[in-house]
Amino acid sequence: MASRTLRFLTQAWTAPTNPTTSFAGKNILITGANTGLGFEAATKFVALGADRVILGVRDLTKGGRAKELIEQRTGVKGKAEPWQLDMCDYRSMVRFATRAAELQRLDVAVLNAGVYKVKYEMSRYGLEETLQVNVVSTALLGLLLLPVLKKARRKSGVLPVLEIVTSGNHETIQIPEERRVKEKIMAAYNDDKGYDASVQYKTSKLFAMYVMQSLAMLARLEDGELEVLVTSVCPGAAKSDLSRGYDGLGMRMMKSIINAVLLRTTEQGARSLVSGVTLGKKAHGRFWQHDEIRPPAPLVSGTEGEGLRRKVWAEVIEALANIPELVSVEASPSENQIQHQLDGMKCRRKESEL
Repeated sequence: MASRTLRFLTQAWTAPTNPTTSFAGKNILITGANTGLGFEAATKFVALGADRVILGVRDLTKGGRAKELIEQRTGVKGKAEPWQLDMCDYRSMVRFATRAAELQRLDVAVLNAGVYKVKYEMSRYGLEETLQVNVVSTALLGLLLLPVLKKARRKSGVLPVLEIVTSGNHETIQIPEERRVKEKIMAAYNDDKGYDASVQYKTSKLFAMYVMQSLAMLARLEDGELEVLVTSVCPGAAKSDLSRGYDGLGMRMMKSIINAVLLRTTEQGARSLVSGVTLGKKAHGRFWQHDEIRPPAPLVSGTEGEGLRRKVWAEVIEALANIPELVSVEASPSENQIQHQLDGMKCRRKESEL
């Protein structure tokens, strides 16, 4: 605990190494890319030579402004491209993944979009929005993009990367015993009674680690060969728009002080998102933070961690398996590929027992 506190207090002066790896010829996709960490990471990918950087954004007008600003900052035009993506709308996500399937190849997908909901709000699918976006929708997008990335592997022979942006807070959060023993753990957090924004956010990032681990298992062939490198990263405590739900003069003053004294700049935090996709096979199923692959936390390792992962993954698949908005898409070849992936979710209840 003391070392974690020291790290937090000094991280503003111990920024991650600025990556210099070339992404020449690579097609990159990053969600939540019109602002904050996603925008800064997208800017770095363009500056490092990526052939195409797709900005997953909810608002295309804001995405267009982000594209213009990236071009101004890098001096590189025609590489950043905003695509509409709403992580609270499954059909939007299917359209996004369908479009990605039409790319000649997709080399890197960074699932960065996330929320911190100050107050309890329910999505149209009956889930608290922090759980919806950070866990279930992230899992869905990962499932939809895995076959697209696998296709790139078969075409180019280069190992593609699926990166999920999580948080080091997953190492500190605890699941109370009375919830841990339940068959449906995530459901225990889908309640407005006693809602605590900080606990909910940290817990969602633990669940996102279970999503990453589960996708990492699905990224291998039966013989164990790796088709897609699946990993997770944390930017550290960095300035971003994540806490925008906290408002009022006093809160704004407090955030200004914390931002100035304790937090990394957004650019410094984004360095980890970029460097995390360059690590190679050693990072598969692992967690990258502060320029190191971290040892697995107790709740994401061992017998207990595996049991919790299975429970949460089963809940994720159950949440996705019978959603009407995922039932049908139009019949272009790439859309058929996406539909096949969606149909397979009904079979993945068995895979929750992996």
